[in-house]
Amino acid sequence: MKSDFAEFDFNSQNGLDVDITPPGEWMLANLGIDLAAPEFRELPPYKRAQYRAVKNWLTRYKLKPDASNLEKVRGYLEAFYHLCEVEDWQRAWEILLTRLNTPTYENLHNQLGTWGDYRGQIEVYDRILGKLTQTENNILFNSLANAYQALGDYETAMKYYQQSLNSVMEFPNRKLEAKVLGNIANTYLSQRKFSKAIKCYQQSLGISQEIADRYIECSTLANLGDFYRIQGNYIKATQYLKQSLLIAQEISNRQLEGAVLGKLGVVYRCCKEYAKAMQYQQYSLDIMQEMQYSKGVEASLMNVGAIYSRLKDYTNAVECHKQHLAIAQKIQDPLAQRQALADLGRIYYLQEYYSQAIDYYQQSLTIARELKSDVVGEFFAIFGLGLGYAGSKDYVKAIDCYQQALLLAPQMGNEQEIAVLLGIAEAYNLLKSYPQSIEYYQLILIFLSRLSNREAEMFTLVNLGSVYSQQKDYSKAKDCYEQIVLLAQQTGTRHMKMVALARLGSTNAKLGCKPQAVELYEQTLPIAKELGEYKREIAILIKLVFLYLEQQRYSKLFKSLIRLAFKHWLVIPIFIGLLFALALIGIFYVIISVIIGVLAALFVSVIVTFILWHFFQSIKNSQGKCE
Repeated sequence: MKSDFAEFDFNSQNGLDVDITPPGEWMLANLGIDLAAPEFRELPPYKRAQYRAVKNWLTRYKLKPDASNLEKVRGYLEAFYHLCEVEDWQRAWEILLTRLNTPTYENLHNQLGTWGDYRGQIEVYDRILGKLTQTENNILFNSLANAYQALGDYETAMKYYQQSLNSVMEFPNRKLEAKVLGNIANTYLSQRKFSKAIKCYQQSLGISQEIADRYIECSTLANLGDFYRIQGNYIKATQYLKQSLLIAQEISNRQLEGAVLGKLGVVYRCCKEYAKAMQYQQYSLDIMQEMQYSKGVEASLMNVGAIYSRLKDYTNAVECHKQHLAIAQKIQDPLAQRQALADLGRIYYLQEYYSQAIDYYQQSLTIARELKSDVVGEFFAIFGLGLGYAGSKDYVKAIDCYQQALLLAPQMGNEQEIAVLLGIAEAYNLLKSYPQSIEYYQLILIFLSRLSNREAEMFTLVNLGSVYSQQKDYSKAKDCYEQIVLLAQQTGTRHMKMVALARLGSTNAKLGCKPQAVELYEQTLPIAKELGEYKREIAILIKLVFLYLEQQRYSKLFKSLIRLAFKHWLVIPIFIGLLFALALIGIFYVIISVIIGVLAALFVSVIVTFILWHFFQSIKNSQGKCE
């Protein structure tokens, strides 16, 4: 066999019929397999049969016109397995290193991953692992780990990454070390082990810059962008991703460019820049389809669906996620299937189709648990189930799901843990289990005070105040709303100040402090007008009308009614109707007064007449006796 393995020139084609693999005759010549040569003629019959099978698969395998990509490389894969049967490991390895005529121009074993055939990769690697040189085995350890990571089996992936890393420490290979460290970081990030992930990313970036490997540097910068996006640091995420994009374009790597564009699209979506996000995701999808990169197409469809969801275009969102699911099922990608099912569950939940949402989340959870180490998938599926059950008013089941999610929440970060606690508190509130609800809201407040998240703290105080109000514990509700006013003044949050003042007004009214209620509502009105809170402004004016009427403050009553008339056309007939009602009440009052006066006069007249008659009758009787 030749010592320097040549690559086929697909551009010239050497006058041969070429698809995505080099011609079999060319491959046999470069492998140095000639069955007529003495070294092959003298082989035992079993081994000669295996080499004959190699030749037949490379030269006689015929493709159907509509053959899939995997069918197009089947002849090469079968030749690989026959070489393994005779333990011709080096030639088998050369088969796997064959460059293919694909958009990514990858060697055979990596191209399987690009097409999403991770199980095929694992089967190939398992067959040859440990049969090659130390350097080649290290590459296989890393590649095998990548395949397991893509399938969501993080535990097995980490085992192989660690073997590869240990080996490069013993037999230094800085390029492979940088690659492996970056891949280990990706695994840690998938498991939300942030401190370990950032440490590995920084090491990988340092080595890639030291050895001037622009590809690894580009990949690591992109992954750092993902890291900071998950942490909620969108400015830093954008900085890293833009650096990565420049390098991807500089080295003309379309697959990397597409991946980075997609990651930037996710950041813009998180920043609510939906038009920009959609533009970047569409660019990414076009490139991934051009590169025939299944995992990239899946990610792009998922992210486009997420943007449609944010825009409340649920029809297109469902279509994208169903396309994502179909690809994932076709290439047997359980991680992507789990994600697509959870995304569909989310869309149906947002549309209030709770039974469908529960069904999709349950399917997602089943896959996540089969993957064993997919903590992120399991958390979101269980939490989604809790949301679905809460939406369908099965609060007991919702709480059970939330409690399960709470066990996983510490690995997901503070934001997700708070979301679960809020779900539990709200579910207990809806069950009218107010003491438990209050307990969880207070726990959230302790949590938030450590994080200095004032906005979330105010939101929680609103909910806690509402629970106290439902218990008719208006004093404690008032304390909650007063705390919100102070926090809103400190943070300059006008909306929360308006909400708190309005609720304080209502609480004071319930406590019988009507003048304070009026004062608070009057403070709320200008803020509502400033923020364009049209409905809230009308609601407060209506409350003020009744309070002014009760306090007989007719001047302010009519001013409020006139102001209401300019807010809603229905107020004009209501205003006229009220005036008419007041006039009728006045007339009715006068008539009743007259009737009562007349009746009283008649009653007095009758009494006086009766007394006078009785008096005169007594005198008459006395005179009769004297006679």
